[in-house]
Amino acid sequence: MKKICVIIGHGGNDCGAINSHTKETELAYNTELADMLMEALKNEYEVVKYNRGYNKVENVGIVNGYKSDLILSLHCNSFNGIASGTEALYWYSSEKSKKLAEILSKNISETFGIHNRGAKPRVTNEIKKRNPIKFKDIETRGGYLLYRTNAPCNIIEPFFIDNDSDLKLGKEKKQEYVETIKKSIKEYFEGVM
Repeated sequence: MKKICVIIGHGGNDCGAINSHTKETELAYNTELADMLMEALKNEYEVVKYNRGYNKVENVGIVNGYKSDLILSLHCNSFNGIASGTEALYWYSSEKSKKLAEILSKNISETFGIHNRGAKPRVTNEIKKRNPIKFKDIETRGGYLLYRTNAPCNIIEPFFIDNDSDLKLGKEKKQEYVETIKKSIKEYFEGVM
């Protein structure tokens, strides 16, 4: 049985992004989502849930200790209250992570009926500093987790929580979103085996 690690992308005093009108936080949304996802996946996969702490080195060590086949870090995007769409982040040189990111961003954007901003590669600050020309157009946000995890890993940014319309869809279609992640995992495993 394949093992999936579901990471709640924020924790402790770090609630992540927040919607200024509803006060909905990224942490609250994804804590509930993680529980729903574990319930949906439990009959087909071994699922472990990890609530992220403050120390990123310690976090990665714990996650790697689970010896998962796949790692999903649940987040919500935030920018200016107007930006909209779905992204999935992956380590720039991981073909498996890229494939899953493409599947996730496509399927999730279709579920919510919002723009597919696509699969986005990431690097670490250190790697970007060593080769700034090669990586000039690649962001570092999320790079440490994506680089240091042993299994294919994606950071899912399903919508912009600070955009009222995106958040409304995210709340109304939360169960559909869970089913979309489940479908995407199955599609990914069928494609890499």
